[in-house]
Amino acid sequence: MSSTSPRRALAIASALAIGATGLVVATPAAHASLPGSGQVLTISNGSSSVQVISGTTRSTLKNPDGEAMRDVSWSPDGSRLIYHAPDGKIKSLRYTGADTVREVNYSVLSDIERAGTSWLGDGSSVVWAQMWKTSAYSRWTIQISESTWGGWAETIYVGDSTKHYRNPDAGPGQTIVFQREDDDGSGQPTGQPAVLLYDGAKPEFNRVTVVDEHGANPALSPDGRRVAFVRDGQIITSDLTGANEVVITSNPAAHDNPTWSPDGGTIAFSQGTTVATAPADGSRASTPTVVSTTGGVPAYQPQKNDRVARLSGASRFDTAVQVSRSHWATAADPNDRREKAGAVVLSRSDTFADALAGSGLAGAKRAPLLMTPPTGLEAGTQAEIQRVLTPGGTVYLLGSPGALSSAVENEVRALGFQVKRLAGADRFGTAVAIAKEADVDPAFVFVASGMDFPDALTAGSVAGSEMFPGATHGVVVLSNGSALPPATESYLDSLTTPSVWGVGRDGSAAALSFDPNAYGLFEADRYGTAAYVAQIFFAGQQYAGIATGADWPDGLAGGALMAALNGPLLLTPGTATDLGVAARDSLDETSGAVKEGLVFGAAAVVTNRQASQVGTWIGGPLGSTSVTNPTDVGVTLRRAPTAADAAAARAAQDVERAAVAEVVRNARQAANR
Repeated sequence: MSSTSPRRALAIASALAIGATGLVVATPAAHASLPGSGQVLTISNGSSSVQVISGTTRSTLKNPDGEAMRDVSWSPDGSRLIYHAPDGKIKSLRYTGADTVREVNYSVLSDIERAGTSWLGDGSSVVWAQMWKTSAYSRWTIQISESTWGGWAETIYVGDSTKHYRNPDAGPGQTIVFQREDDDGSGQPTGQPAVLLYDGAKPEFNRVTVVDEHGANPALSPDGRRVAFVRDGQIITSDLTGANEVVITSNPAAHDNPTWSPDGGTIAFSQGTTVATAPADGSRASTPTVVSTTGGVPAYQPQKNDRVARLSGASRFDTAVQVSRSHWATAADPNDRREKAGAVVLSRSDTFADALAGSGLAGAKRAPLLMTPPTGLEAGTQAEIQRVLTPGGTVYLLGSPGALSSAVENEVRALGFQVKRLAGADRFGTAVAIAKEADVDPAFVFVASGMDFPDALTAGSVAGSEMFPGATHGVVVLSNGSALPPATESYLDSLTTPSVWGVGRDGSAAALSFDPNAYGLFEADRYGTAAYVAQIFFAGQQYAGIATGADWPDGLAGGALMAALNGPLLLTPGTATDLGVAARDSLDETSGAVKEGLVFGAAAVVTNRQASQVGTWIGGPLGSTSVTNPTDVGVTLRRAPTAADAAAARAAQDVERAAVAEVVRNARQAANR
């Protein structure tokens, strides 16, 4: 039950390669100013509780572990806060103060100092400042985490390693502001600080610009258009070029730690030994309003609604259609902003044997997965194929004519579509045929038992997700219980340098029988395994899928959608009284990032009570709204991968393989949970 995420391998390598630096006590950083509603302000002072101003349910938020919390900041929906703990870790806590404290960065190195925390605007990652204590050549650097639920971080490239970079504050998109200072020659920051802006969406060597040459402790406005910072003890704001300054404070007290209200209308800050606020238009510069006589670092708690969408129909065919309609565009409508399907994957509806690798293929082909009886094309499925594909598009049939008959194939061809049948002598050979179509030389191969469905469903959503820039995916192959059948073993032998991962107890045993250095991912049951795989392979996902672990059709279609959304498929005992513990904990831990929970199947499959609990665990103070069969899931304009993307993806595979072989293997035991 071990291993390190493949996406973490390069981060591990870069973290191990960071040079030593020296120690300086950092001033508190300004904290994330993210958009939302409400005026709830919190104040942290390094104790085990946080003061809550204008909160409706409490005046303090206590750490359930009783440990001190330093540099508190909030997720975009207000569901979680993060803080620096006394043991050097960065941790997160639910907004209610209840439940388990989670570790955002579980690496603890005694010679590293960390300070300041902030969430990216989409909640996918957090940033902080960090430096090594043990060398006079050390410098403060800005770190961005891979995810918000454990793992490693990478250093933001600024371009001048002789200077110190501190006090980060993240905003919308990939923007971060921070403070730059000179070094005094002994590893200490000195001189006049400047405010810098990093934009990760820009070309690599053009991402950093100077906002102001005379400013410290910056904070981005919720809309990302302005920056508040400290100059000579007063709070100033400007646009991102440093122009159009507004004086926020002008009274004699010393001011620091600015943070914007979620609506952008107010700025809170420390004022001497108090905390005060002032309008962002500068109209109360000489008379800020004191809101707390207890000093500390202020941070607003944004409040946003998350969403739970149930995707279901009267039958497994209709549920698969509703899953497809939620995301994939109508091919004939040029104004449909949903993603255009690249193909359709068609599975038999009465048994899972030939379908288990289908979710991964659907993700690789950017396609919905639909179902039909073996003997003929189901009417609703036919209509959906015609909706998402133009004539001439490809429909992949999973299995031999014994699985999907020649009659089905002929009906699809008669509609004007190309048909490509992927089949082998048995379920194991069919999975190999599907894998070869998904990726001719995959970097990652997931082995799951073909004698049952849960672990293969879990693996499919991972394999079909984009693991690298461009169009690179993993593939799913099947074991015969804990043994590798000849078709699977022969396929694995044919690959160059695959990274083999077993999913589930049987899949892990089979993978390890092929390669003693394979990675086994399993927990006590199917529910724990699904959550564990989600933790290993997904980082900062915006979507999380929930399907019953007691049957396969809804999870098969749902897993294909989750692959397209780059999110995990979690399993729950859908008719139990409450949401499964493993799924609940996963949703809780990632709630700062997850904005939508997708429940696959009707209430008879996953109960309304469980669906409601999904909303509770991903939501913050405003909770979550519930909808049924929306048609706007993941509505983004997606750029089709180019040849350059494919080349970059293949190069990334090569680097990743080396990292997995040389770094992850050495870190396996340390990363065991």
